[in-house]
Amino acid sequence: MAKKELAIKEYQGDNGKIFVLEQNIKGFDTYKRAKAINDFINKETKVLEMAIETHLRQVFNSFGVIIQDGSKSALERAFLELEHLGKKIAIIDRYYNFGDERIVGESPNEMTCILEDDILSCAMEVVLEHVWT
Repeated sequence: MAKKELAIKEYQGDNGKIFVLEQNIKGFDTYKRAKAINDFINKETKVLEMAIETHLRQVFNSFGVIIQDGSKSALERAFLELEHLGKKIAIIDRYYNFGDERIVGESPNEMTCILEDDILSCAMEVVLEHVWT
């Protein structure tokens, strides 16, 4: 059986934009299932991280915060600059407190991954907040 496609879906939540990475593993044998879970947790969540970073860059740009390069340190400076403008971005793991047998692991980039109805997924929400001083 060939590797099933992964997809990133975007939703507008009450507080921000939600990004969900999903992979259907229905019909996988035990080995393919374990390998798919391992790859999802350790590799594929990096793709979701890149999608979120692209969105963050758009948000920063909308407030006039220009990121000079593609480095993590440039992104960190943009968070600080945005905070000086009275805004703050929170990135929330939507599955962090699931607390049951559906959690299959946490990725190296700290995303909680779940398996529900043969669908692997992780979900992160990007929320723009006001800084109250």
